[in-house]
Amino acid sequence: VAGPYGLYCDHLKKPSPSGAEVTLASNHPDANARDCVIVDDIIATGGSMALAASMLMEQGAKSVRAAGVHGVFASGGYIKLMQAGLADVANSDTIERASSRFTASKIIADAVRR
Repeated sequence: VAGPYGLYCDHLKKPSPSGAEVTLASNHPDANARDCVIVDDIIATGGSMALAASMLMEQGAKSVRAAGVHGVFASGGYIKLMQAGLADVANSDTIERASSRFTASKIIADAVRR
């Protein structure tokens, strides 16, 4: 996402994904004084994103926002993200939420037509 715009990009690794326990490994992202955006395909419980946001803020990020395709927000996930200090959360309308900011309907309809 960042590359075509000439923006700095790094990533966090989730070495052992499980529903109950979240750990993230950093590639030493340089978040100091940066506006950061965390991008993921599915925001399930918000645990991984909340942890990533905390890591970035501890490194001095100016702001942290999140974007995801599917906003499930199980187990109070949206509240968890807001409590983690995210400035904003945006997701598609595949699951309609207050945070749905973009539509996936055309892409899905085109795929069904094929």
